[in-house]
Amino acid sequence: MTLRQEAYAMIDSLPDDESIRFFIDMIKRFNVVTKQMEQKEDIQSPLAEKRQAFLHMEELKKKYPFPKDYDYEQVRREAMEEKYGSVD
Repeated sequence: MTLRQEAYAMIDSLPDDESIRFFIDMIKRFNVVTKQMEQKEDIQSPLAEKRQAFLHMEELKKKYPFPKDYDYEQVRREAMEEKYGSVD
């Protein structure tokens, strides 16, 4: 017996029309949930790409760490002064 035949046999064994309606309603709900899950996966794939990029940056940061005495603020001040001149 194929899977389709088994499904038909199960539907045929239901006692009344109300049971068949319930069965059909359950299938419809299952289809809606399945479609929603597929849509979520489509939405999440750009996030997966961003996550991969972030993880790659973290690997590079471990591979090429900044020196211990690196002063972020000093570098920022120098870059601002170089670009915009003295603000004094």
